[in-house]
Amino acid sequence: MQSNVDFLSQKSVKQFIAENIHSDPANLILNPPRGLEEHIGIIADQIIARRKANGKLTDWYENYDLIMPPPLSIEQASSDLTSKYKQQLINGEVLIDLTGGMGIDCVALSNSVSKTVYVEKNKELCQVFAHNTKILKKDIEIKNDEAENYISTLRENGNSVSVYIDPARRDKHKNRIFKIVDCSPNLLDLLPILTERVSQILVKYSPLLDIKSIFRSIKGLKEIHSVSVKNDCKELLLAIESNYPDEPTITCTNLASDQKTYSFLLSEESNSKSQLSDAKQFILEPNASILKAGAFNKIALDFELQKLGENTHLYTSSNLKSSFPGRIFQVIEPATKTALKKYAINGKINVLTRNHPQNATDLKKKWKLKDGGNYFLIGYRDLKKKPQILIAERVS
Repeated sequence: MQSNVDFLSQKSVKQFIAENIHSDPANLILNPPRGLEEHIGIIADQIIARRKANGKLTDWYENYDLIMPPPLSIEQASSDLTSKYKQQLINGEVLIDLTGGMGIDCVALSNSVSKTVYVEKNKELCQVFAHNTKILKKDIEIKNDEAENYISTLRENGNSVSVYIDPARRDKHKNRIFKIVDCSPNLLDLLPILTERVSQILVKYSPLLDIKSIFRSIKGLKEIHSVSVKNDCKELLLAIESNYPDEPTITCTNLASDQKTYSFLLSEESNSKSQLSDAKQFILEPNASILKAGAFNKIALDFELQKLGENTHLYTSSNLKSSFPGRIFQVIEPATKTALKKYAINGKINVLTRNHPQNATDLKKKWKLKDGGNYFLIGYRDLKKKPQILIAERVS
C-alpha cells in the first residue's frame, strides 16, 4: 500500500498542489479531480499547511519538494526568525530534540552541533521529517519514540550533550494551556534525569505562561528569553543548567526590528519603583517582549522615564529617548471631536489603550474610527487613576 509520503512525493501531485495553492480546500474536497478522490483530504491539508507557512517559513513555503506536516503542526512551529535566534543558545557537540514535530527548530539547531537526534512519538511526522531531511540534505538521526522513554536510555555524557524540548501547548480539546504541568511532556517530570545526564536544556514555551510561576517551579534556570517578532510576543525560551547557582537573566528581544535587546534580573524589577507623572512631550511603550517579561519599573529607571499611572504601562519623557526598545509617540493634544477631524483623515487613526476603561476596539466603535496613518489615539489612566485620551504621532 502506497504511503502518504510516497503519494505526496509524486511530481504530478506536487504540481497539482502548486497550481491550486490559492484554491478553496473545501471546494476541492467536495469536487475532487478524477484520480485524486482517495487522497484529496491530505492534498487539502497540504494546501492549508503551506498557506500557514507563507510569511512564517519562507524557505519551506517556496519548496514544493518538501512535505508539510498537518496544519496544527505549522501553527505551533517556530518561524524562520525565532529558529535562527535559538541557534545562539545551543552549545555542545550533540543535540537531542525530544519533541521533533515538524522539525523546523531541529533543522536550524543542527547547524550549531556536530550530531543531531530527532525524537518524535508520531510515526507519520517521523516519516515526513525523514523525507524532508533528504530534500534539505541534513544528516539527522531519527527516533520514533516517546520523550520520556528515550531519555531513560541516556547515559551521562559530560559537557557534550544539549537537549531541546518544545512541549505541546494544547490539550485534547485544543484549549490553550497556561501551566507547565499541563504541557506534554511535563518538563518537571523530565528534569531530574535530564539534569543528571546532559549539560544544557533549552525549552520553548508559549508566552501565555507566567514568568514568575516558571521561577517558582524550575531549578537551574540560567536564562529566560522573551522573544517577539515585529512586536508580537511569540516564545519564552528557558535555558537550564544543572546546579546553576545564580539568579537567571531575563533577556527581551524584538526580532525583525532595529531595537536592541533588553536584559534584567527579576530581583532588580522587584527592588525598583517608578515615579509617576502627567504626560510630557513624549509617550513611550515598551515592546511586547518587555511587557511580557514584566520589566515595568526597571525599564523606567534605566531610561529615566516616568509612568503615566501606577498600573499603566506607558511611560513619558520630556526628551526623545531614541534607543528605547519600543514605540515612541510625540504628544499633540487631548482627543476631542474637533481634533479628530484634523488628524483622523477619512476616519483613519490608530488606537492604543493601556489600563483604560475602554479597549481599543470599543473606542474605535464609539468614535467610528479605523486603523491607519501615523497618528495615534492613546487611552490610559493617569496618576490619579482618571481616564485620559491623547492624540500623538509616532516618531520611532
